[in-house]
Amino acid sequence: MNEIPPGENRDILADILNARHDGKIRGLDELTALIHAVPEVDARTKKGGIFSKPAVKRKAKPGKKKVKHKTTHYLTEDVFSELGEAKETIKNFLPKGRKSKATKSGIVESAVKVLLEEFELKGEKSYLVQELLKKK
Repeated sequence: MNEIPPGENRDILADILNARHDGKIRGLDELTALIHAVPEVDARTKKGGIFSKPAVKRKAKPGKKKVKHKTTHYLTEDVFSELGEAKETIKNFLPKGRKSKATKSGIVESAVKVLLEEFELKGEKSYLVQELLKKK
């Protein structure tokens, strides 16, 4: 192997790019295989390769905090008002130390999760699709 003597700095990447090595750089074969294993990606559409949706849904590991993304969606005044009322009602159901868990974001996330699970099971017969079909 092409080992670096202690105390000597060497630019391994420059050696690889300029072919200044004897072909025995540790990990070079694996790196080359990895580079060539990544499918080409259409940069305009980001289809294929690392930008594609994963084939399998990944569940968060227990005890690991989920990453949340801020998003904005528009609600009718009625739905927004009902959401606030639901939040206050739900707080009354929760024990004293857990009342802060009743948030509009938490309610919306739970509701969307339930709708999406039902959609995944029933598809076009799901409540979500049927409600969207009613909209003009």
